Amino acid sequence: MYYGAAYYPEHKTAEELEHDMILLIESGINTVRMGEFAWCRMEPREGEYQFDWLEAAVERLGKAGIRSIICTPTACPPAWLVYKHPEVVYVDNRGLERPFGGRRFYCYNNPVYREYSRKITEEIGRRFGKNPYVCGFQIDNEPAQEASGRCHCPVCQAKFSEWLKDKYKTIEEYNRRSGNIFWGQDYDSFDQIRMPVNTIEVSAEQKMPVYFENPTLRLEYERFCSESQIEYQDIQSDVLHGYTEYPVTTNGTGLATNSIDYYKSTRKLDCYGFDYYPGLRDAAVDSFPYAFARGVKDGAPFWVMEFMSGGGHRFGGSGRVQPNPGALKQAVLQSFAHGAEMMLHFQFRTFPFGAEQLNYAIVDMDGVPRRRYYEMQETARLLKELEPLENAGFANEIAICVDYDTHWALRIKPVNDPDFKYLDYAGKMYHVLEDNGYNSDVISYDADFSKYKFLIVPSAFVASREFQQKLRRFTEEGGILLGTFLTSAKNEDNVGYTDSLPAGLTDVFGAVVEEVEPVFKDNHTNVRLDLDGSEAVSTDGMWSDILGGSARAIGTYTQDYKTDSMVISENTYGKGTAVYMGTDLEKEAMGELFQYLCRRAGISKNPVKAEEKIEVVRRVLNGENYYYVFNFTAKEAEVSVETPVYDYLKKCRYEEKAVLERNGFAVLKEIKG
Repeated sequence: MYYGAAYYPEHKTAEELEHDMILLIESGINTVRMGEFAWCRMEPREGEYQFDWLEAAVERLGKAGIRSIICTPTACPPAWLVYKHPEVVYVDNRGLERPFGGRRFYCYNNPVYREYSRKITEEIGRRFGKNPYVCGFQIDNEPAQEASGRCHCPVCQAKFSEWLKDKYKTIEEYNRRSGNIFWGQDYDSFDQIRMPVNTIEVSAEQKMPVYFENPTLRLEYERFCSESQIEYQDIQSDVLHGYTEYPVTTNGTGLATNSIDYYKSTRKLDCYGFDYYPGLRDAAVDSFPYAFARGVKDGAPFWVMEFMSGGGHRFGGSGRVQPNPGALKQAVLQSFAHGAEMMLHFQFRTFPFGAEQLNYAIVDMDGVPRRRYYEMQETARLLKELEPLENAGFANEIAICVDYDTHWALRIKPVNDPDFKYLDYAGKMYHVLEDNGYNSDVISYDADFSKYKFLIVPSAFVASREFQQKLRRFTEEGGILLGTFLTSAKNEDNVGYTDSLPAGLTDVFGAVVEEVEPVFKDNHTNVRLDLDGSEAVSTDGMWSDILGGSARAIGTYTQDYKTDSMVISENTYGKGTAVYMGTDLEKEAMGELFQYLCRRAGISKNPVKAEEKIEVVRRVLNGENYYYVFNFTAKEAEVSVETPVYDYLKKCRYEEKAVLERNGFAVLKEIKG
């Protein structure tokens, strides 16, 4: 288990470096990450490479048992490169060029910049690829961050036109599939097609407040930009893999913050890496990003390249509160419980200068170790104690499907904006399952469904015919399928289906959507659930479908003209069951529905029961169940156990209950027999 922090030796005087080296070595960590913003020190003049300063740090730490992640520095090109080749700078959707300074001001498609990136990466691979004190490589830093993932320079414009031509072959085919006849938008050639001026990119500014661009064009542009980012990344990964056998990755941001398809972007990477900054003061750390991370490469361990380290100033000018005592340790263990192989804090010591000056860190600017540093020491010791469990696997029988085309399409043309957010809704379902005693995986549409008994597909807005068939087979072969409102409304061209909704799946669900409307604060309607004799009630939310068809109504409206109309259907299809949920439900009612479906699927709850804000994660090692339990309640809390368990850390046995202190945790081994 790799544990440590980001460190920046290029910032330090000799005296400061010596001071920090001692602190790092005494901290007990085993990993540091270095170099992601240091191109001007690695190559101060073109072709003149200087790595002695970095090699010295790697060797000093390595001899003390701390291995290094070496980053390629391409997020921050040096001044000499930019002023020699001004054509490499990024052009935003308003047509404005990004000047030298800051970071991420380069065009990822520019062939000149790609060549310089290749050369510095090759030099890094040559110098560090076989260094025994290195344990991996990070490409660039937070690709597409700071609204830098949708370049509009002439290179990108020409490449986008060519990309469309390669895909559609003829302009007539593009016009037909995109419905350009609407508003008379037919093109005569691919050269006429311009990149959309509106964007879903986080932090970007729109060129004009209202501009009704074609939804197909906008989705294709998202795909093109994602593929361009991946193409640029893979130039570096190919180079590094030619020099090293150490793992190579990059650090994404959030599930979809920067609109890069991480399922595709990690195909040439050895693991999925990402950055995560949750609040740690009386707050539950959302584990949905970890479940997503675990599913990016089919259950492989993931790396957290940057993680919260403390409170104080913040990059954006506001601030973050300090974590509770014990919260750092708890959060690090939680990440490993969910499948992390690496957890690195950002950063080790607070910056006194630059855009991120005064930012949060493990050690403050004065270099004096305090509470957070000593907690990091405790955490490092704890992880060593847990090393025998690091190969424990997951045996979840429930999966939630997440898709980038659907996410992008619902950002491009939102439904019930801003109340309905696709990824948040998938997260809600994950947490309702968790609160009711069930762990789940988060997987892509391309994943293997056969190992799951219960599949949840929230709002599959964009669903190809192939994906429809995949859901059909899953149900036919005995699975429990839950689809929701907005399922299979559009094809992969981001064009609406003209057959009845859910398109291509009405026979599977035994239901047809007859009427739809968004649900606002003044048009909620009550819903009654009939779940084999037990009832639950809820108000509807987000969206409302009225369903027809032959399926059994397990959810009906009880008010207004919708009274007795079906809104949740259940249908036997082949050996399985398909349920269509035509509205959102309150958490308690959704929990009742999920428990009902889990019983139908033969899925058991975790035997460790807990109140809200206490998380239970099941792992399996050598056929034995281990339950990681985390108390996020901001107070001492009690958990009940249905079977005797052994506390792996405290070396004691519990028959009925266990008590967790504030920000506490336990690793409980189920005792059989």
